[in-house]
Amino acid sequence: MHSVDVFDLVDVYTLKRRQAAKEAATITDVPPWLVSLAPALSCVDRLIQDMPIEHPRTALVYKKISQAKDQAELKSRKDAVFLAQICSGHCLSFKAYQHLLNAAVDPTCPRCGEGPHTLEHWFLECAATVSTRQEIFGDANRSLEVLTDEPKKAVLMSRRIL
Repeated sequence: MHSVDVFDLVDVYTLKRRQAAKEAATITDVPPWLVSLAPALSCVDRLIQDMPIEHPRTALVYKKISQAKDQAELKSRKDAVFLAQICSGHCLSFKAYQHLLNAAVDPTCPRCGEGPHTLEHWFLECAATVSTRQEIFGDANRSLEVLTDEPKKAVLMSRRIL
């Protein structure tokens, strides 16, 4: 009776896959050609579509997202990363997020003490941020979608009061 080692089977399987891949690579009637990055990215963008956003807050925040506007208004990668963290709610500037990472951190808003310091509270509910929202956006009662609709102002407000 023959004893079969699992590692021998894995090696045989791996060798067969490699051999099949080499054979498949040689089965072509069309010679390979070079493609520059821009057309390749364009093709990928056409073929791969993002799934609809299911999380209600995330869907609202990114409702008016515009890469062109982000590139025009956000002058540094640091600002773009900071805005992405804020929009996701996963920003260390929010005490509620810090609390998720470290239970010893008090999640209460440090400005007003009235609720958990989350994206929603900071931008929509906090009485201590009303005047800054009014000054920067011209209206204190804005929706979360303004964070991506007006990225430069969103970063300004974040840098000023977070």
